[in-house]
Amino acid sequence: MLNKIDLVNDQEIAHVESRIKSINGFAPIFHTQNSIIDPKELINIGAFDLEKTLEMDPEFLDTDAEHEHDDRVTSTSMKFEGELNVNKLERYIGKLMREYGEKLFRYKGVLAVKGIDEKYVFQGVHML
Repeated sequence: MLNKIDLVNDQEIAHVESRIKSINGFAPIFHTQNSIIDPKELINIGAFDLEKTLEMDPEFLDTDAEHEHDDRVTSTSMKFEGELNVNKLERYIGKLMREYGEKLFRYKGVLAVKGIDEKYVFQGVHML
């Protein structure tokens, strides 16, 4: 789904479609606004086809093969013992979003927060 097409011009849509096709030339592209799409468009479309995947990437099943990623995309992770202070956690996440929100593609975490029995789960995707 290529969403929010109402916010960009045709040239920008064509550029994004070109990038998508460079990654997966077989991927169907559905133009949407407000993520509105007929569910029938997404169900049983055979989105994963091993033969097509192997045609695009002959080493797909080779677990020892190197994978190529966009070098502009990096990842980081943190692991630590103990529980977090909920107020400090909320301030940290707020600051992270204000300062780096436009650069974050995907983020998620499962945290232990002091005074809360359940795990604190946060996740999100890129924002405009």
